[in-house]
Amino acid sequence: MDGCGRWKDLPEDLRQTPANVRIWDNREQVWKRIGEDTTAIARNLMFGPEVVFSHRMAKAFPDHEIRLVKTSAGGTSLAKGWLPDKNKMYPRLIANYRNALADLEKSGHQVETAGMLWMQGEGDSETFEMANAYEANLVIMLRDLRQTTATPKLPVVMGRISSGLLKATKWNFQLSPIVQKAQEAVAAKDPDTHIVPTDDLSLLEDNTHFDSKGQINLGERMAAAMLKALVPGGND
Repeated sequence: MDGCGRWKDLPEDLRQTPANVRIWDNREQVWKRIGEDTTAIARNLMFGPEVVFSHRMAKAFPDHEIRLVKTSAGGTSLAKGWLPDKNKMYPRLIANYRNALADLEKSGHQVETAGMLWMQGEGDSETFEMANAYEANLVIMLRDLRQTTATPKLPVVMGRISSGLLKATKWNFQLSPIVQKAQEAVAAKDPDTHIVPTDDLSLLEDNTHFDSKGQINLGERMAAAMLKALVPGGND
């Protein structure tokens, strides 16, 4: 989700944030165009699936104001980074969400928490302990997220981690099949969690991070899955 796509590789029409879309700047506590937020600038305008995703949402819901809140960090695991009440990333996720929500409500907006995108799991492929716990940990995290957002049926679109991780990498992700099966199991049991394939998405030379084309395609797939969840039958 951090994203290693390069802004210069985006088609011109994707470089301009749609008029009805803004992303929350977690540091400055204001809404900005995608690519103008401090995180994007600090990362030299590298992008994740949010660019294409926002364009597809804007087109599907032209009469709605669409707001994105992104929390991500490379190299983190679910077991040691995203579990409620234990790890630093989950409290950061919730704090960013609540700050953004409060700002919108203060401005008089009626807000609907519409969905979440989740692309993570590589870090949990490094040890048997983390990989074998991934399914249970993901269930715990999603349950708490839905309780915290007061959205019991919050749609979650999850990218299945890539089998490219089994190729030569700088890290040891040989347990990724265990995490993949865990992700599939959660999606199979939870009607509000939807999984998208990534095995055919193009990667950087590290065989780990999606390149610009891969991130564009990931955004397309996540948008299609989210639209199907939000408007059943309307995206067939």
